[in-house]
Amino acid sequence: MFAVPGWSVSADSLKPETTTSAPKATQDESQKSNKRKRPSSTPGNVTSSNVADLWEKVIEGRSAKKAKSDNDQSAGDSEGKPRHGKKMTLKEKKKLKKLREKEASQNGKEGKKDKKKKSKDEKENGDSKIAEEKESSKASAPAAAPKLTPLQAAMREKLVSARFRHLNETLYTKPSADAFKLFQESPEMFQEYHEGFRRQVDVWPENPVEGYIKDIKLRGRQKPPQRSKHGNHAASAPSASGVTALPRTNGFCTIADLGCGDAKLAEALQSEKKKLRLEILSYDLQSPSPLVTRADIANLPLADGAADVVIFCLALMGTNWLDFIEEAYRILHWKGELWVAEIKSRFGLVGKGKGKGKNGAPVTHSVGNRRKTQGKKGKARDTEGPEGEEDETALAVEVDGADDKREETDVSAFVEALRKRGFVLQGAADLRNKMFVKMHFIKAASPTVGKGAIASKESTRGAGPRKNGVKFIDAEGDQTTVDESSILKPCVYKLR
Repeated sequence: MFAVPGWSVSADSLKPETTTSAPKATQDESQKSNKRKRPSSTPGNVTSSNVADLWEKVIEGRSAKKAKSDNDQSAGDSEGKPRHGKKMTLKEKKKLKKLREKEASQNGKEGKKDKKKKSKDEKENGDSKIAEEKESSKASAPAAAPKLTPLQAAMREKLVSARFRHLNETLYTKPSADAFKLFQESPEMFQEYHEGFRRQVDVWPENPVEGYIKDIKLRGRQKPPQRSKHGNHAASAPSASGVTALPRTNGFCTIADLGCGDAKLAEALQSEKKKLRLEILSYDLQSPSPLVTRADIANLPLADGAADVVIFCLALMGTNWLDFIEEAYRILHWKGELWVAEIKSRFGLVGKGKGKGKNGAPVTHSVGNRRKTQGKKGKARDTEGPEGEEDETALAVEVDGADDKREETDVSAFVEALRKRGFVLQGAADLRNKMFVKMHFIKAASPTVGKGAIASKESTRGAGPRKNGVKFIDAEGDQTTVDESSILKPCVYKLR
C-alpha cells in the first residue's frame, strides 16, 4: 500500500482479528420466536400398521392401551367371539372398515406396480438379449458384398457371358475325354459355365427340359403294357387315351439323363419318383449335386441294357458326339427310347446340303437346261458347288412353284446317322419350336457302323456262313468315307 500523509497508520499496532464462533444452540435460540407452541404429540413415522392406533390416540384422545384393547375387541367382533365385554360402536366399525379398505387398495396398487416393473424389466432384458444375439450373428456372418454401380454390374454381366461363351466353345470343339479332364482339374468351371447357361435359359421362350418333365409325368401315369417276348421288358404301347406309356423293366422305368447339367429333371421328379415307379440316373462331367454322377458320357459306368429311356437334352457336345449315341445304344433295352433335343442352328438348312445329282449336272425344270447364270458384273458363274445348288433351289421355288423349305431345318442326315447305329425315328421331328428340334427314336434295328456293329459281328463270328445271302453288306467299296461328326455344327462364336 502507498502512504497517504495524515491517513497512514503503522501496521505494527494492528492486531489480527479473531473470529469467535457462537454455539449453534445459542443461534437457534436467538432465531426462535418468543411465541408459545403446543407440544407436538404426533409421531414422526406413520405406517399402515400403526395408523389406526395413531388415529385413536391423536384424534379421539384415547390412550395406546385403550386403543389396543379396542383393536382386540374389533378383532374379536370380526371373528364373532369378543374377547372383552365391550363392543365397538357403529362409527368405529365404519372407520376401521375404511382404513382396512385403504390398506388393501394400497397393497394392490403396489403389487400391480411391482408386476409392471417386473414385466418391463423382463422385456428390456429380453430385448437386450435379442440385440446381443443379432450383433453376435452379424459379427460371425461374413461381410455382405458391396453393391455394384450400374457400370460395374454391366461389366460383370459381360464378363460372365464371355466366360460362358469361351467354355461353351471349348466343350463343342474338344472330345469329351479332354473336357472331363478339364472339369476334374478345375471344378469351379462348372459353376461358371452353368451360371452363364442359366442366364441364356432365362431368355429362351421354352426350356426343353420342362417339356420332358411333363411328358414323363403324363406317360408315367399310364398303365404299363404287357411284357414282351424278350423277357421282363415291357415295350411302350398306346393306351385307350392315346398316350403311350413309358417302357419299363420289372415294373420300373429307368431313365438315364446324359449331360444333365444341374439335374433339373431329377430334382423335379424326386417327389413323384416312387408314385410313378421311376429310377432316374443323372450323369455329367462335373456337378456339386448329390443326384449327379461324374462321368464321361461316352463311357458310362452302366451295364448293357440297364436303361429304358435315354435323354440327350442339349447334351450332344464334343467332337465325338457319335460315341454318345453308340453308348446310348449299348445301355438301352431292346425297344428302349432315345429322346434328343438340339438347337436348330446346329443342323443344316433344306437345299444347302449335297445335291441329288452330280456336281455340274444340268437342272431339269420348265425354264430349260441351263448350266451357267449371269453374275452381277456380267461374268459367267458356274452352277457347280454350293452356290449353284442354291440357285437350283431358288429356281425350283420361284419358277416351278415348289414349296419353299429353304429356311426349314434339315435333320435328314442326323436321322440317317442314327439309323446306321440301330435307332429308328418315331413319327416326324418336332420343329414347332423356333429354337429347338425334338426327336424320339427307338432301339429297333441292328447297327451297321460303330461299336455296336463290331460287337454284333464278334458275337456271330464262328457261327458258319449263311446259305441264302450275306449277313452284313460290305459297303466300303461303294460308299465314300464321310465325316459324320460334321453333321452337327459346333457352336462357335464370333470374335468381338
